[in-house]
Amino acid sequence: MTLAELYQNHDGYVSDKWSSYLAVYERVLSPLKQAPISLLEVGVQNGGSLQIWAKYFSNHQKIVGCDINPDCAKLRFDTPTISVVVGDVTDSDTLLSVATVAPRLDIIIDDGSHTSRDIVSTFCALFPHLKQDGLFIVEDLHCSYWLEWEGGLNTLDSSMEFFKCLADIINFEHWQSNISRHELLERFNIPGEITEVDLAGIHSIEFVNSMCIIKRRPPQQNTLGIRNVVGVDQNVCAVKHTNGSTSQIIKDERGRLSEVFKLEQIEKSLEDHLFRVRDRLATLKSPTAQQD
Repeated sequence: MTLAELYQNHDGYVSDKWSSYLAVYERVLSPLKQAPISLLEVGVQNGGSLQIWAKYFSNHQKIVGCDINPDCAKLRFDTPTISVVVGDVTDSDTLLSVATVAPRLDIIIDDGSHTSRDIVSTFCALFPHLKQDGLFIVEDLHCSYWLEWEGGLNTLDSSMEFFKCLADIINFEHWQSNISRHELLERFNIPGEITEVDLAGIHSIEFVNSMCIIKRRPPQQNTLGIRNVVGVDQNVCAVKHTNGSTSQIIKDERGRLSEVFKLEQIEKSLEDHLFRVRDRLATLKSPTAQQD
């Protein structure tokens, strides 16, 4: 059954999801339906979604819910593979309780408080516990546009702005800057628990209405890679730098990751800079500039 069909036929604990979410979940999660996954959902409410996830992933290992509301501890489930942890998931003790139930997670869903500060903190606390090729999904990001949820359009520290910055992190090797990924996110007051290596594991980010889907892969799979130039005839234009534009990840003296570009890239950068210097010098020497 599809996720939408499971919702239509559900008669257990109450679950509350927007209809567009069900279509998105079906698209991104259906390849994992038969896999022995472990899933964590932050925000339990009445517990209905945990029951539905358990049905959807018929071969799951663990379905875990985490909620700060102590009443969630009263929920009872027919299957022992569903667990509820009560507490703030960004708290070390609560996080340890979650890790005891499910040490590594294939899918993490944030349906918690929806305030920008909590969304950012939850991502930073949980993303390091996501397996390679795992998915981190955030719901109800429309709240990041509302003042009462610590948001607003173009609010610099909103959760939506945070995830927009993660899109820049995917392209880290092209920055031509000495700042680290972690430094880019400093305005969000991110904790040290999420490291440069964790951030280098962000492979892709997808935005749909009120949702963000982040995929994790090993850092070496997240670079541009070898430039493939094939063929013989160049009748329109000559292709330069045919040896590729790969980068090598190393640790610098401060222990953080940096990118070392190949000589072809450095040469091109210097050529561009020299052109700009010459252009600026010509402008300063012009009669108009001298009159000013």
